[in-house]
Amino acid sequence: MPPKSLTRRVAKRVLGTVLGDRAYRYVQARSVVRDLRSGALSEPELDLVRHAVRPGDTVIDVGANHGMWTRSLSEAVGPTGRVYAFEPVPFTAGTLRLVVRLLRLRNVVIVEKGCGERAGRVAFAVPIQSSGVTDAALAHLADRTSEVDGAQDATRQVSAEVVALDEFLPDLNEVPLMKADIEGAELYAFRGARALIERHLPTVVSEIDPSFMDGFGLSAADALRFFGERGYRAYRYSQARGRLEAAAEPAGGEGGNYVFVHPRRADRLHGLLRAAG
Repeated sequence: MPPKSLTRRVAKRVLGTVLGDRAYRYVQARSVVRDLRSGALSEPELDLVRHAVRPGDTVIDVGANHGMWTRSLSEAVGPTGRVYAFEPVPFTAGTLRLVVRLLRLRNVVIVEKGCGERAGRVAFAVPIQSSGVTDAALAHLADRTSEVDGAQDATRQVSAEVVALDEFLPDLNEVPLMKADIEGAELYAFRGARALIERHLPTVVSEIDPSFMDGFGLSAADALRFFGERGYRAYRYSQARGRLEAAAEPAGGEGGNYVFVHPRRADRLHGLLRAAG
């Protein structure tokens, strides 16, 4: 992720104050597109997309935010594939729509809804930065008790719809990959997608942050158990070594992105798994 420099923070404060929501959203979308094209907005696990995804596939982006994963997935599935990008926060979803439009990603279906264990309408807490603008990257279900570094930052609450993927998505032919980053609530989304996961056995890239999960009464062990019971193996990706390395429960409360791979999907990641052996 690009660093939040003093210049960037000042610019956000000025733009957030002077411009209305619509104009600020457009400026933000242009900034995101620039960062995506330059590679400033990225993370190591995006390397996995070119291995795990093929043209014509259908993939799922849970917590799409401003489209970092959406863009890479869109390029990988090509014109005959489909990306379902879920983003429940209205302002963020609006920015995502602009990013998708500016990048001409015609195979992306943006769903302005969250993903959970069951359908309903819930409150999301969107942190407010010192600049006075919202921090979409850290938006989370309002009933989470933990905050970043234990600080109770100012937040703005918004109401949004949450769906269970098993009930919401149509019958899909091939789902080789799912990504989830929803600030500690990932396991809720997986529980609401049990049938989809058990049918398609997608490779799953998920943030596992024990401090955030604890705010929901969940643990990293719960997530690892969910996939382990379905025959998955847990890995962490080492970009420096170019391989997936077997992973256990995070130690010391430190989290990060985990990659859950089922043996039936290992062929697509064979090179990365072979390097690990």
